[in-house]
Amino acid sequence: MKMLKTGLMAFFCLVLIIFSATPVFAGIEVADIYPLTDDYSSDYHYPAWSPDGKQITYMNGQAIGIMDVDGSNPHIIYDGMKWDGDPCFSADGKEIYFASESRKPRSSTYINLFKMNANGSNITQLTDGADRRSPSISSDGSMLAYRSNIAGNYDIWVMDITNKSHRQLTFTSEDEGKPSWSPDGSEIIYSLKGNLWLTDVELDTSWQLTHGNSNDVDPFFLPSGEKIVFVSDQGGETNLWLIDTEDDERQSLTDNRKVEFSPAVSPYGKKIVFGTKANGTFDLWMLEMENPEGTDEISGINVEDTNVNVTENEDVVLTSENNQEMDEGSIGLLGKISNNLALFAGGLVLGIVLFLLARLIFRKV
Repeated sequence: MKMLKTGLMAFFCLVLIIFSATPVFAGIEVADIYPLTDDYSSDYHYPAWSPDGKQITYMNGQAIGIMDVDGSNPHIIYDGMKWDGDPCFSADGKEIYFASESRKPRSSTYINLFKMNANGSNITQLTDGADRRSPSISSDGSMLAYRSNIAGNYDIWVMDITNKSHRQLTFTSEDEGKPSWSPDGSEIIYSLKGNLWLTDVELDTSWQLTHGNSNDVDPFFLPSGEKIVFVSDQGGETNLWLIDTEDDERQSLTDNRKVEFSPAVSPYGKKIVFGTKANGTFDLWMLEMENPEGTDEISGINVEDTNVNVTENEDVVLTSENNQEMDEGSIGLLGKISNNLALFAGGLVLGIVLFLLARLIFRKV
């Protein structure tokens, strides 16, 4: 009997320690999904939120528009009569960065980065030369990430908004997908060969987040930085998914057998706007979450003014001293290691307390 009690107590405590030290994926329930646009004569792409969560900018055909968050008041703010797209708001919401088709005399067409006021005025060219597209601004407004094929194929680059220098972050032989910043500005996530990858901007270290045969693309961080929404054809259909950055736990958000793309999370984490193809055209839809990481309350938010002046056709400074090796599965982030150690230590302490409590209980049995 004594051995049985001892065995039961050991098993009980082992289970408690395991569960207390292992992070549990907090499921997010979908409260509602509904269309923002239903204009069957137009194609909507690449939505992006304003930092106050009140407006969404987007592509409509080959022009750039803005609408209110409920889909009302959609209107074109810029149409250069060529391909214009990939818009995103500046960190203060006063400007919009975008990509636009360019052509020099006796040269081929390429795509450059521009900025304009949020009403479509004061167009300023930021880059010149080889293709640069898919801009994404850091939360503090100091850095602009983008894709460029200046090195032969599409890699991830960053531009310092203040001094206008450009730095290459990835050096693979394959095309990287569009980048997205982590909320704290320390990491950039993107897709590569059908999987999601993260790169630490300061340490120049990259590691693979997803593994498998599905095509995982268009990632976007939730405000906490702990979860990422992305598009995947896992299961055979293209849908929105969530993944936890700590334990790689996945959760499906949609299951409607439509082609879905370019999700963007609201600044306060309650809504996701995304593109979907239905009835032969591309429209924008909104997904609202029942138990998200945040709310869309705007009170108390202090948006820092990060407006800067960038002259037209500035010289691009290329640097490549950060030739990092993109080792699959390498962690490389001291912050993640610290978080995991803290999690383990906390679980261990809790496990010891529970062990002593269980020992006391079984001693009385």
